[in-house]
Amino acid sequence: MGNRACILFFDQYRVSPTVYLHWHGDAVPAWLNQLKDRMKGRYSDASYASARFVGICHANIDGNLSLGILSNDLSIADVRNKDRLEQESPGNAGIVVVDTNNFTWKAYGGYLAHIDGRLP
Repeated sequence: MGNRACILFFDQYRVSPTVYLHWHGDAVPAWLNQLKDRMKGRYSDASYASARFVGICHANIDGNLSLGILSNDLSIADVRNKDRLEQESPGNAGIVVVDTNNFTWKAYGGYLAHIDGRLP
């Protein structure tokens, strides 16, 4: 039910809140590519990256549904733990973890896990 994705960002100090998409999981790779361009000059900042990603989502999703922000208790170690991340996955597109040092990403527990997250 839906095309769900959970997206989170991390830097060397912190993990962002989770960005929840109910219907737009397939758009995540393209929106992350837009984010990479927007964040030029401000890499390695999970807080700003997550905020700007929400802005991109908001600009592309009509109405007042299908976009949320969720708190999480994930640590830097957790974002490198495949089993933990697969437990957090909503299914569908999965949970997408973005390294703000270079904006590469990896997905777990969904169909985006089969896509190479090295953005151009």
